[in-house]
Amino acid sequence: MEEKVVSLATVAIVGRPNVGKSTLFNRLLGQHVALVNETSGVTRDRHYGKAEWLGHVFRVIDTGGIVTEKLDGLLSAILAQTECALAEADLILFVVDAREGVTATDQEIALRLHKTGKTVLLVVNKVETAALNIVEPSLYRLGFGEPCFISAEHGRGVGDFLDALLLELPKVAGTKEEAASVQVALVGRPNVGKSSLVNCILGENRLIVDTTPGTTRDAIDSLVKVNKKLYTLVDTAGMRKPRRIDASLEKATVAVSLKRIQRCEVAVLILDAVAGIGEQDIRIGTYIERQGKACVIAINKWDAIEKETRTYETFVHMVQDAMPFLAHVPIISLSALMGQRVIKLFPLIDTVIEEAKRRIPVAVLQKFLKDVTSRHPVPAYHGQSVKLSFLVQTSVQPPTFLCFVNRPAGVAHHYQRFLQHQLRQRFGFAGTPIRFYFRKK
Repeated sequence: MEEKVVSLATVAIVGRPNVGKSTLFNRLLGQHVALVNETSGVTRDRHYGKAEWLGHVFRVIDTGGIVTEKLDGLLSAILAQTECALAEADLILFVVDAREGVTATDQEIALRLHKTGKTVLLVVNKVETAALNIVEPSLYRLGFGEPCFISAEHGRGVGDFLDALLLELPKVAGTKEEAASVQVALVGRPNVGKSSLVNCILGENRLIVDTTPGTTRDAIDSLVKVNKKLYTLVDTAGMRKPRRIDASLEKATVAVSLKRIQRCEVAVLILDAVAGIGEQDIRIGTYIERQGKACVIAINKWDAIEKETRTYETFVHMVQDAMPFLAHVPIISLSALMGQRVIKLFPLIDTVIEEAKRRIPVAVLQKFLKDVTSRHPVPAYHGQSVKLSFLVQTSVQPPTFLCFVNRPAGVAHHYQRFLQHQLRQRFGFAGTPIRFYFRKK
């Protein structure tokens, strides 16, 4: 098989809000990664992905919409994120809306892009119904040469556009990444410090941090190497209680967060040391366990807590009492703001992944089953004996076990929990759920 040419070039997608930048980003990546919604300004952080066309791979950055009116704190942060993307980019895709034509904001953005001195490809989106002869003269006056007319939503003209993109794209031969990164989802309710934690790890303002709950709307990927291992950190939107979620956009952001939990290898559940443990923390923890994901609990904002003797132990007991189904999960206290103990999060992530992938040999499981049942036999069921005859591990992530028994209905729930507890005592499995199934012999 022919080795692909890997381009290290970076392409940034820019434009005013709601011209279809995220739809184009998804089209280039071939999957729905970025959140798309009619609400203006959905994308706030820089969103990275890899695209491929005719054997050439390049990096794509989706950015927040550029506005030219007076900026408040959050809009200013969004613009700063876009400026960072422009600084990284080797090629800029300037997206305008064919339906609306060239606006005054588009013209101001064009002036800003000319000042970068970088190659800009003008992309006219939403051409499926637009009368192109009306908008074409003003497009050429933007000064970026021949425009590319596409419909990112329907795929119209995208092939020709990508051909034009490759002509402008610097190509550098390289090799594929040696190892796939570990997918780590950072989850929690709004304003617990998820984005601050990512920024602390990366050592840059990769994600917007704002005191307004719900600043992160999309699930943002950041690749980082720690101790020679690659991790993809996914900063997800904060998840509020369902009854507090009214807007369709927020429902969509929560849906994206839940999907990223489903796809991750490890979920880091972030709690707020100051606010304590709430009902929504428990709901999120329950979802992680039900999805069978390895988990680490990070207690953030630890620097803001007044310390006394056994303060940490007290908080850990609070967590375990509130979420007994996560009692096996390792807990770390840290401060994303101050950088305290953040680096110690990664050995815990490595540990829970290893535990989630562990396989116990059949012979070892048979000895375990014999030892446990001889000391604590299964209680009788309707006056009849219940015998567990064989135990085998059928899968990992999460570790799943199948036990053959003469009367499956006779294995009471309390005895099933007892077996799981004994299994953890004997073999560990810290930070990962365990699944037990019983089948008639």
